[in-house]
Amino acid sequence: MPQIRPAELADIGTIGDIYAELFTHMHTLQPGYYLQARQDESFIKTMIESDQASLFVAEQDSRVLGFIIVQQQQTPTYNCIAPHDFAYVIDLVVTESARGMGIGKQLMQAAQEWAQVRGLDYIELGALSNNTGAIKLYEQLGFEHCTTLMRKELK
Repeated sequence: MPQIRPAELADIGTIGDIYAELFTHMHTLQPGYYLQARQDESFIKTMIESDQASLFVAEQDSRVLGFIIVQQQQTPTYNCIAPHDFAYVIDLVVTESARGMGIGKQLMQAAQEWAQVRGLDYIELGALSNNTGAIKLYEQLGFEHCTTLMRKELK
């Protein structure tokens, strides 16, 4: 069973490799919008060192199999929106070879515990509309659809 732990600076390269796998998958799902790329290592470092975010990795046999980044945020200060402090899942990624082992659920549990310790009101995340595997996982974990982002191509 993989162990969940906070990421360390020594994990940046491996996390970058997993990000490249994510970006390839996103490009496959929506090639007109997403590019195959690598995440900027300074972004990963910032998330590891942040007081307002946490990056957890799932590790088994000294190998990182996935990660989650969760960040504390606040609702916008609009008159019609109730004020909340909440957790936003920036990214949840499990390597393709490790999917189906429950790692996504373990990582999400770590994020939920992190948010609860901080007294946050809820967890929010986004998923590509055609990433059916991710959406199925989130629904199994009790997430509900609350908004829809729509796009119309102009060219």
